[in-house]
Amino acid sequence: MIINWFTLTIIGLISVALADVSQKVTLKGESPLSSITNNFLVWNSIGILSLIYFIGFGFSVPVLSNDFFIKLIPLAILYFLGGSFYYQSFKSNSVSISAVLATISSVITTILGIVFFNESTNIYKFIGAFIVFLAIIIVNFQKKLQFDRYNLYALLGGLFYGVAYTTDKYFVISTSPDFYQIALCFGVGMASFIFRPKQIISELKLFQNKLIPSIVSSVIFFFLYQKFLFWAISIGGEVGRIDVLNNTTIFVVILLEVFLLKERKDIKKKLFAAVIATIGATILVLAR
Repeated sequence: MIINWFTLTIIGLISVALADVSQKVTLKGESPLSSITNNFLVWNSIGILSLIYFIGFGFSVPVLSNDFFIKLIPLAILYFLGGSFYYQSFKSNSVSISAVLATISSVITTILGIVFFNESTNIYKFIGAFIVFLAIIIVNFQKKLQFDRYNLYALLGGLFYGVAYTTDKYFVISTSPDFYQIALCFGVGMASFIFRPKQIISELKLFQNKLIPSIVSSVIFFFLYQKFLFWAISIGGEVGRIDVLNNTTIFVVILLEVFLLKERKDIKKKLFAAVIATIGATILVLAR
C-alpha cells in the first residue's frame, strides 16, 4: 500500500470518530466531569503515552529554537479552548450535530493555509467552504432557525480548532512530529489546569471508575489520530485539505451513534447535513 497524506488522513479520521464517541460516553448526562477536567485527563494521558512511544522507539530530541516553548503557549491555549467548547457541546448535542457544526474549522484552515503557507487556491475552495456553511444552517433548522448555547459551543470549538490545526503545520515541519506531540499534549493539559485548578481538583474527587473505559478509549484513539495527522502533514499534506477530510468523520460518527449509543433522533436531518458537509469537503479536497 502506498503511504501518502490521503491514506494517513483516512486512517486518522476513523480514529478521531471513535475518540469522539468515547468522549460522548464520558461526558453525557450527569457525568461529574466537565469538558475542562476531561481536557486535563485526556491530554496529559496522551502526553504520557506519546513519551513512552518516543522513548520506546529510541527517538532523539530534535534541535529546538530558543523560543519553541514560548510559541507553543498560544497553541496550547487554542487547543484548550477548542476542546473545552467542543466537548462541552456533548453535554446536550449528539456527537454528529457537534461534528457538523465544527466543520467550520475546515473553512478556517483553508483560508489560513493559503495566507500563511501559500497552499493552493482557486474558486472551488471557496465554493466548498460555502457549502460547509449550508450544512451548518441545515443542522440548526427546525421550523425556524434555532441556535442554542450548545450549538454555539460546538461552533466556537471548530473556530479555535481551525486556527490550532493550521498552526500544527509550523511545528510539525520545524521540529519532529513525535516530539511535537509530547510537547503539545502536556502543554494543553497544563493550560487546562492553569485556567481551572480548583474545578479540576474538585471534579477529580468525584471521579467514577465507570468512566475509565471511555477515557482510556479516547486516549488511545486520539493518540493514533494525532500520530497519523502529524505524519500526513510532515510528508506534504495541506492542512486545509486534511482538516476538511477529517470533518467527513460525520458519517462514521452517525453510524457509531446509532449502533453504539442508540441515538436515532433527527437521523434523516443529520444524514442530509452530513451529505452536504461532505460534498463541500470533497470540493475543497479536489480543488487544485
